[in-house]
Amino acid sequence: MEMKKNVIITSIDFHYGNFFLNHWLRSLKTNINLKNIDIIVLDYGLTNNQKKKLLQQNVIIVNCVSSGHIVNKRFTDAAQFLKTTNYDQVLFADGGDIIFQEDISHLFKKDKTKFRAIALDLEVLFYEAFIPFNFGWKNSKKIYDFLIKKPVLNAGFILGPKKKFIEICIKMERLIANKHAYGPDQVALNYYLYKNKVKLLDKKYNFMIGTVKEGFTIKNGLFFTKDGQKIAVVHNAGHNRYLRPMKNFGYAIKSNKLNKFIYYFRLIFYSVLGTIKKFISK
Repeated sequence: MEMKKNVIITSIDFHYGNFFLNHWLRSLKTNINLKNIDIIVLDYGLTNNQKKKLLQQNVIIVNCVSSGHIVNKRFTDAAQFLKTTNYDQVLFADGGDIIFQEDISHLFKKDKTKFRAIALDLEVLFYEAFIPFNFGWKNSKKIYDFLIKKPVLNAGFILGPKKKFIEICIKMERLIANKHAYGPDQVALNYYLYKNKVKLLDKKYNFMIGTVKEGFTIKNGLFFTKDGQKIAVVHNAGHNRYLRPMKNFGYAIKSNKLNKFIYYFRLIFYSVLGTIKKFISK
């Protein structure tokens, strides 16, 4: 019996197309065993030249039309595409702010009936910021009461079985009332992930520079933990590029200069938020 393939799905537009080609995709192909894995790009406006280069790299491009914020639409479009496929496991990953430094293909073979995700270390008041105005009053209260004491699971690196992933994407689309806003996708995803079985992965598989307590070092453009272990997946997350802790982020020797002001400001700010929230919730 032929083994089913797995798939990595991401979404991108022309703004991040060159980063995707030169850093995301290159780091993925350099470090990950893709023997049984397809790469799918949900295209929200790549240039013809960018698409040509992706096709030369054997990337499968799915043309999409943005009818709302891309962070919400990508889940709906991913589900529609996956319905037509026979994949086993799905890795849904951000395309504009991630690099891969070690093989993660073994994750497809473990805990295959569960979703796998990474929880944020620091309190970022994510639920407080993105639940109001995006779900309607009745649903907002229900979602907030359910999630309030649970750590935020980041949507930038989610693994799960195909069938369950499709189901969760469909439910997210129905739940989100304001599909033009940034943020409700991660709230809806957290809501349904916690209603399913979730295996928390080691933070090295989605090392979010701006919200992880553990320090790191950079050598020749690569990221390592303080004890010298190479970090598997590095995530330079932020609502926009000005809030991201790394400048010149990428997979190259001359890449990755720390924006110390943003980095330490975020750590201090989120630590203070966490302390205040714990105090208020007592």
